[in-house]
Amino acid sequence: MRRTMTRIAPAAAAVLLASAACENAGSDLGFQVSATGSVEVQVYLDRDGSRGLNQADTLFPGARISIRPAAGGKVIKTVTTGILGAILIENVSVGNYRLSVETGSIGDSLLIADVSDPEVSIVPEATTTPLVLVRLGYPELSIRAARLSPVGRRVMVRGLVLSGLQSFRDTTSHLSDTSTTIRLTRASLRGGGAGNNPGDSVTVLGSVSSRAGQPTLDFALLTVFGQRPAPVPVAISSASAATAQGGVLDAGLVLVSNMVISESAAQGPDYRLVASDGTGGLTII
Repeated sequence: MRRTMTRIAPAAAAVLLASAACENAGSDLGFQVSATGSVEVQVYLDRDGSRGLNQADTLFPGARISIRPAAGGKVIKTVTTGILGAILIENVSVGNYRLSVETGSIGDSLLIADVSDPEVSIVPEATTTPLVLVRLGYPELSIRAARLSPVGRRVMVRGLVLSGLQSFRDTTSHLSDTSTTIRLTRASLRGGGAGNNPGDSVTVLGSVSSRAGQPTLDFALLTVFGQRPAPVPVAISSASAATAQGGVLDAGLVLVSNMVISESAAQGPDYRLVASDGTGGLTII
């Protein structure tokens, strides 16, 4: 019995030592998987309403970006974009996250128009860094909503040009969409240019203002994206044209037929006519 006990004990010890050696094998060879990664964020201001980053746009420094677990929970990091509108969020643990922009950091006149990938994944041994594009923009409204906005508000609208910039000496133009029409004052083309064409498909960035009691977009900056068929005027009487049909057709393109001219005279650099189709007089400049 004593001989059996002296042989079993060393065998048990050998088994335990072998097991411990297997569990620690390779622990000091430097092959551990990285437990953190990075996310790159680029913030830009979409100045022309193209909904994509191009030469007309500007990179946006000073935007504060927060990252938190996608499933919910507290913010784990908040960073600020640099002078080039970009920031690299480093040392983020492996997992799924949601990015957000603090609205107070972009000013009152801008909106967060789009975030390309609001949810990102940090994966082990990633060979590339996820890039998230944040597009800022001005409030984009229908023309009807722009006409109802408070004076001084800076907005963007989309529509078709009714009259080119070259049509009037005071850089006035007119725009329509499916909701209504509006006059553009002190208008200019992005990138320069003396004129454009009726039917141009454009975005317009301007400040809500008024002229002769009607809403306008002042300092209107037009960006042309395409050409569509020339707009068709609305046929109305001279009496209706004199009041823009009670204001409903303000800045609209109209056609008045069979008028008789009763007065004509030079008025400054312009020419003034008074005419009627029998329903009432209409002054034409």
